[in-house]
Amino acid sequence: MSKIDRSKLLAEYADVHFGDARVDERLHRIVSQLAQASDDSFPDQMASDADQEALYRFLANPKVVLDKLLVGHRRQTHKRMSGRGVVRVAHDTTEFAFQGEREGLGVLKGNEKGFFGHFALAVTADETREALGVLGVRPFINKHRHRGLTASQQSMKTRVISREEKKSSRWESLAIDVSNDLPKGVEAIHLMDQEADDYGVFSAMLEASLRFVIRGDPRRITAEKMRTNEVLARKPAQIFRNVPISARSKKQAKKRQHPARAERVAELSVRTATITLKRPQSSRDAPLEELSLNAVYVFEASPPTGETAIEWMLFTSEPIDTLEELGEVVDHYRARWVIEEYFKALKTGCAFEERQLCSFKALVRALGLFVPMAWTLLALRTLGRETGNRPATDIFSVEQLKLLNALLESRRRKPLAQNPTIRDAMLGIAGLGGHIKNNGDPGWHVLGRGLRRFTEAQEGWNLALRSDQS
Repeated sequence: MSKIDRSKLLAEYADVHFGDARVDERLHRIVSQLAQASDDSFPDQMASDADQEALYRFLANPKVVLDKLLVGHRRQTHKRMSGRGVVRVAHDTTEFAFQGEREGLGVLKGNEKGFFGHFALAVTADETREALGVLGVRPFINKHRHRGLTASQQSMKTRVISREEKKSSRWESLAIDVSNDLPKGVEAIHLMDQEADDYGVFSAMLEASLRFVIRGDPRRITAEKMRTNEVLARKPAQIFRNVPISARSKKQAKKRQHPARAERVAELSVRTATITLKRPQSSRDAPLEELSLNAVYVFEASPPTGETAIEWMLFTSEPIDTLEELGEVVDHYRARWVIEEYFKALKTGCAFEERQLCSFKALVRALGLFVPMAWTLLALRTLGRETGNRPATDIFSVEQLKLLNALLESRRRKPLAQNPTIRDAMLGIAGLGGHIKNNGDPGWHVLGRGLRRFTEAQEGWNLALRSDQS
């Protein structure tokens, strides 16, 4: 894991070139200033009115495109992936909503305006589930609106749209692009939620020989004209494992499939089968006329009274012949939640939806600036939650830890331990942001604030050292 400091963050942009040395230099100055206060507004982040004006010119420059902005971060992510053999790649789409009128934005829900971002995040294939970096981002707005159409009219309109134009094609197209660009010797297992449960996605990914675990609809109709859950109901169930289930408050609950729940340990059972699917008329341009998938139905047979049972239907290319293989499939899917945490880092830690920019193009360019910063925040927060003895020197330099210790002592806080762990350092930085240790793990706002104050202090210390040496 790279050390988290400004020079390392700048390394995420080191290979970014726009064919104009002045624009390249401006990018590095902008990143340096944004890093000091990731969740502040642009005016507060810039050191002067001239810097603020330069930032807005940068975000309006047609030479600045998203793919070029992310070249450096993608290459650094590949370096972190190298030698790992297998990595998980979590895919998901999130929406970015903005207040006020902005040129080029689409409709989200109700009267909200904004755009969508489809992401691929590399995650280690072990139980640390460490985020390695973002491998791809596809921003988009809704182009095909079905308002005012009957169900049959909507179906007819969807049929005449080519596969490449359909929103659902983003799942396989980004997965294929990511896999084609992997470091030598590294394989990806692609993880997707229910929105990717589409025959066209399955067909394209199998045709491209990609490995995947996708959560799907238990009612999906098989070639035998039976629902998948009916096919699996004929298979013997076996107790799989006990897993801890985290609490979900009413505020955190989303829709009926993600209701509020209490913390508990769930005893999970499993049924498995290989199913065959035939190409439906709606996917007539999918490359495979028929395909086979391994289906893994994970369920909680006896949930506590009043609690919704845990239930996952997973469709996968992975083998499922042994309990060990089944465990790997389930553990792969469980790592998908890391991308949800990444979105929190982007939206809350970097306050992306608070950016006061007037157009879709400018917002997409700004997104390219914040993608690596959000990963940096996520890495700090994730590793800082570990309760083991992983040394803080894995991500911080000795000089940084000395500075952090001095800052904590000056604020009458408990100094760092003699050999601090990553968690010690994370809690120390959060303390600079006002976090109280007894309140549990810090949230995104307080961690971002603490990291900002630490970065500002580090810059002052570096200036003093340079002054003494001159």
